[in-house]
Amino acid sequence: MTENHDQPNLDDVIEPTEQIHPDHRAHGKTPKHLDDDELEQRVAIEEDEVDADS
Repeated sequence: MTENHDQPNLDDVIEPTEQIHPDHRAHGKTPKHLDDDELEQRVAIEEDEVDADS
């Protein structure tokens, strides 16, 4: 049986690399005050993952 590589499977899941600390008092999408340092760190992590996949 041949595998269909166009269909997503559990191997396509991204492993989380950072800890999440939800603040249930804030809006569910974007916090009121974005921390530039934290945002820069998240962007760097995503860029590293994209570069690793290339």
